[in-house]
Amino acid sequence: MFQALLSTIQNEVSGAAAKGLVAKISQWHRIQASPMYREAAEWLHATLQGWGVSSELESYPVGEGGLAWGEPLFDEWSCDEGWLDLLQPGGGALCLADYRAVPLSLLPRSASADGEYELVVVDGGDREEDYVGLDVVGKLVLTRSSPMSVHRMAIERLGAAGVIFDGMRSIPEICPPGDLPDDIQYSSWWWYGGETRAFGFALSPRSGAALRRRAAQSDRPLRLRARVRSRLGPGAIESVSARIQGQSDEEVLLMAHLCHPAPCANDNASGAAATMEVARALHELIESGRLPRPRRSIRFLWVPEMTGTYLYLAHHEELIGKIVAALNLDMVGQDQGQCGSVNMVVHTSDALPSFVGDLLEAIRDGMGGEYHTFNGRADPPLFRYASTPISNGSDHYILGDPSVGIPTPLIIEWPDRFYHTTADTIEKVSSVTLGRNMALAGTYTYFLAAAGAPEASWLAREMNARFAEGLSRKLQSAVTAALGGERPIGAPWDARVAFRIDRQRAALDDLRRLDPAFDPAPFHAAAQASGELLWAQSREVLESWYPAGREDLPPEQAGLVPRRRYRGPLSLSAHLARLPAAERDAAVAELRGHRGFDSLTADIALYWADGKRSLGEILDLVELETQTRSPGGLHAHFATLAMLGLIDLA
Repeated sequence: MFQALLSTIQNEVSGAAAKGLVAKISQWHRIQASPMYREAAEWLHATLQGWGVSSELESYPVGEGGLAWGEPLFDEWSCDEGWLDLLQPGGGALCLADYRAVPLSLLPRSASADGEYELVVVDGGDREEDYVGLDVVGKLVLTRSSPMSVHRMAIERLGAAGVIFDGMRSIPEICPPGDLPDDIQYSSWWWYGGETRAFGFALSPRSGAALRRRAAQSDRPLRLRARVRSRLGPGAIESVSARIQGQSDEEVLLMAHLCHPAPCANDNASGAAATMEVARALHELIESGRLPRPRRSIRFLWVPEMTGTYLYLAHHEELIGKIVAALNLDMVGQDQGQCGSVNMVVHTSDALPSFVGDLLEAIRDGMGGEYHTFNGRADPPLFRYASTPISNGSDHYILGDPSVGIPTPLIIEWPDRFYHTTADTIEKVSSVTLGRNMALAGTYTYFLAAAGAPEASWLAREMNARFAEGLSRKLQSAVTAALGGERPIGAPWDARVAFRIDRQRAALDDLRRLDPAFDPAPFHAAAQASGELLWAQSREVLESWYPAGREDLPPEQAGLVPRRRYRGPLSLSAHLARLPAAERDAAVAELRGHRGFDSLTADIALYWADGKRSLGEILDLVELETQTRSPGGLHAHFATLAMLGLIDLA
């Protein structure tokens, strides 16, 4: 059904050419709402036009206090100079950080500063007890905690002048502590309104450790000289879009975020470059007649992550109903051996069930045959791959919010040993990985742009085959755990199976996006039958295997119905940042009191809020999707959104 198309696109896209584009993009310090990002967007736009691809560069005004739907906007930032020196006791200075040499050594959005400062070394830094016996007023705090977590206490409460950050994230399996001693971890200030703005620098763990030793061995406080020349104020954010005209005004969207600091080659110069090369390839194939002009138009979009997607959608609401599906490319170039990454297909939420994830998986499965086994009877792929349920953290979770309604999976190479560090360089990018993911993305995009009745019918069968296989595996894993004496978690299994069947039926219904005349009834019946058969085989073991004493909301909370005021997810931390310090601290303390109710659970809970469902119903649906049940966390989250004026709750 797609093999000939896949072969055609594989032969047209060039991983080597895309890697060259990654190298170009990674030269820019692509901070959202900055002249540096703007230069990258202008270059991308000009490059597309040079290829003959019709494209448009749009600019949206931004500034502190503004909103795109419910997403808080922020000021534009530009910087001319930023350096930090350690003053030597006998005179002279040792350079610790220089923005010109290593842009990430200055925290993005740092305010201007010019002076000498004492150094105070802090363990932790986000709690009041971390500062017992310390005077930080007008001084620089050296911490391994993220600057924004330290800001509230060190800057706003205790009057520190700024922060020096020498932390480094670790993933024990691929990046244990101490693995990147000479690289710098990306961290940033985010100013949404009302905060005390500050400046800050970032050091490598080795440089930070040396500074800590000097401080411990000195009989007097170390002194530093810092200078930052920057500007924060109203500005603009740019998006670049391109379009291949189809036979109708319906569209399929392929997108990537263009932002992130220099170099950030895999994150996400790789996704931006891959989207460019797919746009070029499809344009060439269609214009040359090697592929027929599809039923639907194909749109390509490059934006600053999250913010740009909100802005683009808010300025083009007339397009939303025309986009039948989308795909997000984020971090798609990793050399898996160096980075420790796995090719991941991330599905849509159960709140917006669709065919898109199954289609993407089917195409990827069709990309085997990279190597013949010794007996010639199998063609295994030579890369690691997996699939996961919905995640947040990139632009697909905005498009895939049911209030927006564009089913959007994600392709990502994850995890990444060098993620958000100065080590994310072009040497970590693989032209082979880029080529593979571009072929996958290009095939998915064109297939959906051209799809009609035959494709919808085939895809329904593919979806049901994958549904039966997936449910069978889930049930057998649960049977194994139950018989092994493991502790049950989540909802009762009969409810889970019924939920999975219901969501499969809804996903089959979604095929009407491709063929309005598609009849899902026979496929509903097939999914129902296979689900019931699989449950019958597992019922004896799993029927009573679920946690006892499951918590519920009190009746006065369970009946509350949240009604959304804005389309799209809500960035709670950004809205909390606009509150007075005491109110913000109280809200954060309440939310932190419910462990297990994390940001993804919160986003999924909001997905299920359709203006009709009660909190009690949402609690059950969130548990069925995530196996997380936190009545207190759910109520606290929606109560906080209501307090902030982001939803109505009654």
